[in-house]
Amino acid sequence: MFQTLHFVRKADAIAATGGVTQTSKMPCKSHSLPTAACHTGWRMAQIAGSICSKCYANKGFYAMYHATIEPAQHARLAALDEPDYWIEGMVHLIGKDKEFRWLDSGDIQSVLHLLMMAEVARRTPHTRHWLPTREYGMVKQFIAKHGRDSIPPNLVIRLSAMFVDQPVVIPKSLRGIPNITASNVHSKGSTPIGQRCAAPDQGGRCDDCRECWKPDTVVSYEAH
Repeated sequence: MFQTLHFVRKADAIAATGGVTQTSKMPCKSHSLPTAACHTGWRMAQIAGSICSKCYANKGFYAMYHATIEPAQHARLAALDEPDYWIEGMVHLIGKDKEFRWLDSGDIQSVLHLLMMAEVARRTPHTRHWLPTREYGMVKQFIAKHGRDSIPPNLVIRLSAMFVDQPVVIPKSLRGIPNITASNVHSKGSTPIGQRCAAPDQGGRCDDCRECWKPDTVVSYEAH
């Protein structure tokens, strides 16, 4: 479906994708989009008490440097309109990295967008990819269209919780599909709903932890 192109220069790959990001928490590169482009997330943000109503991607360093971060995120969003160039550019920028984190801000835009990320994962088999999302419906459509084995073995899709202390219920149509798991959020001081994220004990960083990249782990993050 997608053409294979070859970028020689990093500058060309950045132009084709809008570039990648490096957050202070992550041990690897990541990719972010504007939260204003979220579909489910934008609706959830209007619901008081939802996780999206207090989205971390709208505060902290994201807010402090919004004048430079937001234009870059919108450039990445626009770059999705050229799938072949975007895919090859992302493959070039990921290189031989051991891990990659998708969407530290924003979410899946369409079934095609998910297919594009899956294709990047296929072309970087040496890299473990982690994709958190609240677009359960798009993941269901993707599986219905492309099959139960359409997620590359090195891509973990985590269905993200909507509310604190309310665990994700994986839809029936997605249960038992390899590399589809969940992530929950627990309130401070409460019992984690899964494998507790170690970042709060490590200065807010992943350090050597790689639980989020493991397909059989349900991770629980502390609300902040």
